[in-house]
Amino acid sequence: MKQFLKNPYVLITVIALLVQSVMLVFFYTLPDPLGLSLLEMFSGRIQWQMIMAYGGMLVISGLFMLMKMPRGLAIYYILYFFFATADYEVFRFSHQRLSYSFVRTYFHPSNLFDSTAATVFGGDALGTVLWVGLYILVLAAGITFIVLYTLQKRKKGKDLDLAITPKKKVPISFISAGLVLSVFPLILFLMGTRAVFYVPIVKWPIEMQFNLGKYTLTSPILHIAAWETFEFVRDNEKVSEELVEDLNAFLPKDKIGARQDVMNYPVYFDAARHEYKAKRPYNIVFVFGESYKGRILNQMLSGDTTLAPNLWKLAKVGGLWFKNAYSGGYPTVRGTTSTYLGFPTHPNRDVPSFYASNHFKGFPEYLENYKRAYVTISNPVFDHTLPFVERFYGENWKLAPDDSIPGTADSLGADLAIQTLDGMPYDKPWFLLFNTIATHIPFYGYPDAFAPKPEDPMVRYRTALRYTDQQFGRFMESLSQRPDFDRTVVLFLGDHDTPVDSVDRRIPQPIGVSSSRIFMGIFSADTSLFQGLVVREDVASQLDVGPTIFDLAQVRAPGHFWGYDLLTQERPAEQPSLFFGENGYYLGFRDHVLTGGLKSEEVYSGVNQNFVPVTDSVSLNWRDRAVGASKILRSLLRNDNMMP
Repeated sequence: MKQFLKNPYVLITVIALLVQSVMLVFFYTLPDPLGLSLLEMFSGRIQWQMIMAYGGMLVISGLFMLMKMPRGLAIYYILYFFFATADYEVFRFSHQRLSYSFVRTYFHPSNLFDSTAATVFGGDALGTVLWVGLYILVLAAGITFIVLYTLQKRKKGKDLDLAITPKKKVPISFISAGLVLSVFPLILFLMGTRAVFYVPIVKWPIEMQFNLGKYTLTSPILHIAAWETFEFVRDNEKVSEELVEDLNAFLPKDKIGARQDVMNYPVYFDAARHEYKAKRPYNIVFVFGESYKGRILNQMLSGDTTLAPNLWKLAKVGGLWFKNAYSGGYPTVRGTTSTYLGFPTHPNRDVPSFYASNHFKGFPEYLENYKRAYVTISNPVFDHTLPFVERFYGENWKLAPDDSIPGTADSLGADLAIQTLDGMPYDKPWFLLFNTIATHIPFYGYPDAFAPKPEDPMVRYRTALRYTDQQFGRFMESLSQRPDFDRTVVLFLGDHDTPVDSVDRRIPQPIGVSSSRIFMGIFSADTSLFQGLVVREDVASQLDVGPTIFDLAQVRAPGHFWGYDLLTQERPAEQPSLFFGENGYYLGFRDHVLTGGLKSEEVYSGVNQNFVPVTDSVSLNWRDRAVGASKILRSLLRNDNMMP
């Protein structure tokens, strides 16, 4: 005990560094519930994560030494490892960082005691036990030190402080070393360093790629505070004429001239003035297909209709099939944000989903004369969409019960959607939205009795697709029996793409899986809308959903919807759809995708997920436009200037 108290700062720091090391081992070796390789996801960054984490801890320890607060240092690490445990486990389960926004969304009062809430902090029982067990040891050690030190303090008074206070060179050495370790990777990041460094003699390759945000995994408490402050400063970009021009590159021409206060509200447009295709309000069924991949579903156009025969049956009734449709981003919250609100999500954080009381107005709010209902299989709290659900549907939303037979969630969802459909009126228009789940990664969401679950993820994906389609077919059978079927439109949309096979992984950093095309189709038996199935080549986007629904619902009102009315308009061939990922932009054209980092100069062009660097003037110009649009969007969202 005497030796321990002589220099507790150093001993506490050594123990903390060891615990941090164990946590990083846990993070990279425990199975990932989403079926993705964290080692692959963090390739080229692991060493920098370790360096920055250790550096931050040394700085903190040095500061507490200078303040002569050994108990304060122990308390700090008790709190630090609590947040670190939660942060790492949250990321392992959901691939999202722990933050105020995450807590506010996932731990909404109505969901604190939901049966699925526990899974937020555990993707598998072993991992959760190890994480919690490690933290209990940290907590016990910290409390033990505080109690013993307090007892010694009462006994020896100031003499104890004098006995254990290290010379100034010790804390200064800690702080200096910590700053070097913390700041060195940051400097390389700001310099845009991209290279592979080989260690002399052993020739070990070290990939010099640097990325902040969720891929840093530095000290959680310091990270969150610093990142929130950094975002606040960075996101307050002054709206200029130059940035407005960057924004205009992605807007329909009729919207560019339909703004009353461009400099204050550059994405708030007057009501549409073009003639609508729909001549009456239609009932609308909106299906969000989990991870409905355009690359795969488009194979049905070439004859592989066994993928989703019921969806194909509906398509043959009549409608529009978009071969080049893009998601607003990955994960689900980015796609739903883009769909509901009609603008790309915040490039670094999904602000609208967390602050649904702000000045945003989703397309369901415009359907004032409609009866609206929402049926969901997955708890909306886990997709960050609960604020939307509560705002757009009030109490008129239903969550499917937990499946007693694993893999039958889509069946239960179809049951609930059919039940909700039966309650829809015949004397007024209605809107019904429901989602599917079986095709969620890692594609085990169908019953064992339905089909085997082999190792090949693409086989499982196609099987899950067939199972979901089977349940969708049951819903369509009920819908087709209604007398108002011929004045009902079904909009089927993928929420985002998802990595399945090696083709999806032929991508450079910082590109994400949201660059791949999603499935999108609009179908109806009303021949005044559609004369058979039309396959469209123009680019469609989740940003176009709102304006298209306004056509179907005969709504004319101002709003912040960037997109096109897909029933009467087409995006020009030279104009891409814009969406953002984590620190990256994605531009979807008819025949390729352009992508790159918002803070880097590289531009990649890809066709069928085969991406190569490009340096032509057209691509670089689009890169500049995308970065400019991201700046103006961040500022508008941060300052709540999307609409008056």
